[in-house]
Amino acid sequence: MTALRKIYEFFNSLKLTVYLILAITTVTMAGSMVLYVHPEIFGEMDQALLLRWLLSTGPQHLTYTWWLYLLVLMVVVLGINTLVCTVERLPKLIRRYRNPLMNLRDMETGGTGREFVMGAGATEAMTAFLRRDGYAVFTEGDRMYAEKHRWLPFIPYLVHAGIMVFMIGHLISGLYGYRNSGLVIFEGQSVKSPGGDYMLRLDKFNIEQYPDGSLKKYGSRITALKDGKEIKQGTVTANTPMFVEGGAVYQRQFGQDLSGIILFAQTRSTGFKGNVKVPKDTGYGLIPGTDCIVSIERLVPDFAVDGSGQPYTRSEEMSNPALLVALHRGKNTNRGWLFQKEPIQDTFNDKDVSLKFADVEMRTYSTFDVNRDPSAITVLIASLIVMFGTITTLYFRRERVWAQVDEEGGRAQAECTDDELYEKMSGKWK
Repeated sequence: MTALRKIYEFFNSLKLTVYLILAITTVTMAGSMVLYVHPEIFGEMDQALLLRWLLSTGPQHLTYTWWLYLLVLMVVVLGINTLVCTVERLPKLIRRYRNPLMNLRDMETGGTGREFVMGAGATEAMTAFLRRDGYAVFTEGDRMYAEKHRWLPFIPYLVHAGIMVFMIGHLISGLYGYRNSGLVIFEGQSVKSPGGDYMLRLDKFNIEQYPDGSLKKYGSRITALKDGKEIKQGTVTANTPMFVEGGAVYQRQFGQDLSGIILFAQTRSTGFKGNVKVPKDTGYGLIPGTDCIVSIERLVPDFAVDGSGQPYTRSEEMSNPALLVALHRGKNTNRGWLFQKEPIQDTFNDKDVSLKFADVEMRTYSTFDVNRDPSAITVLIASLIVMFGTITTLYFRRERVWAQVDEEGGRAQAECTDDELYEKMSGKWK
């Protein structure tokens, strides 16, 4: 036997199938415990494509991830085993289906079959009886073969095909798909999509609450743009994506971020009186009509003072916001604290410029997952095929009958796979 033939015989083995299924089950159970114990390693795995995760993060923690590589290897071997077994057995099954008489066999007198006294026209009577019960009947001479649900033997091969397509689909997705998590877009802002040649703009974030203030639902109105033109617009939620150029955009999270500080300024020398915005991006603003620049050196969202007299924040909520501001006039700088809710505590003091903490300007943002699975529909269809095949084998059973008819003696000897059929035949013939 050549080496190639030995390899073929190795994969053409139902024992190998059983061993692989047992091994895959064992490794999966053991691996699930490793997943639970080490969330710091596997926690982000569901947010990335498995193939890319195995090539990037997995090798960095081989002590805990080796079982995944073994699992992938065993699944690949199972796929080859399934393919070889299908190639080996399916043609034989097709030949027997096309020529059912290949299933004929001689009945042994006194064997496992039962004998029935039928009288004249035994062959015709037996044929009619079996057909009424849903059997397809085939005869050759005095021998008869009947089968119910002739198509059923093909169902396991349909399941095999579904599994193969399922595996190939995931391979294609791992090679050509992408999964990007946590894309942050502020209202009115356009950001390049991490997957695909288009931009995403957050037009409006919407939130609905129940009367008690609890969250009811939320979503974002977004627009996809390409070459400056709008190509699609829609509302996305965590469970309702917008599909763009083969990819899907899902709502992930939302929130608000500081965009700037509004100060109320008055200058005695020029008579200016009005608001001055200090954007977060720059950290400074110019007082109109003057050469004075105001900068924010520190923002404390929830101002408090510790035992040593140093300011700190009790929380990240804007409960009692305070600012350490600096007024720059040429080479001179004047600093002091401003309090939004308790301006009486302000420590900023300047002979010409008066500053008050007017407001905090916030910007709403949404974060999105942008994914593309080029084989999603194919994998779904393959999964439905596997499910259909599995359920079908539970509800249907292949039944067969072999019979030898003595037309002259009006007798028939039959062997059935269905014991209930024996009872029906016994009720009709003795």
